[in-house]
Amino acid sequence: MQSNVRFHFSLDFHVKQPANSTETIDKTIIVEDNKVSMVNNEVTTKSPIGQWTDQEQFNAVTLQKVIDTRSSVQQLNAELSPLAGRSNDLARRVKQSLRYVNDVDANLEHLTSFGQLVELLRKFVTLVDSLGEPSVAGGTRSLEYVLLKLALEKYQLLRQRQELGELLERAESAWQRYRSTQVVLMDNST
Repeated sequence: MQSNVRFHFSLDFHVKQPANSTETIDKTIIVEDNKVSMVNNEVTTKSPIGQWTDQEQFNAVTLQKVIDTRSSVQQLNAELSPLAGRSNDLARRVKQSLRYVNDVDANLEHLTSFGQLVELLRKFVTLVDSLGEPSVAGGTRSLEYVLLKLALEKYQLLRQRQELGELLERAESAWQRYRSTQVVLMDNST
């Protein structure tokens, strides 16, 4: 059985640079077919700090999307709340959307991970899907359904749902690709 395995590691040999040199030694040692060779590494503009900055920007964009969805749902609630007393179905849907707003507020207050933001975006997609479905009693011709559809379009919740649905699908496929390429380390000490 033959396999291709590439190990990446760095060693610090504590070699002191000459006093007049500012250049760092950056070489890669390659071992192939029992032969050792050294290659100069290309200078890249991506440093670990740059990658962390990219991650922080991605987190900030995701946080902004969560805040935008919360704002849109709050506007929807403000418009539909006065009408909720006239219809049990509309009252149920307003309660669903209020639950989402409360959930966002609670999570933003105690935000600990990026996963919480993704979960809130998933809940938003589920909320908009459930708000867009016609009720069993009235169907698509009911006044509540038409009113809700118009409000969803007015506050662009359907557009946001479409964008976030695509974003979540891309993120899920990227996560699955990442998981399938990772090496699993097992502890056999037990």
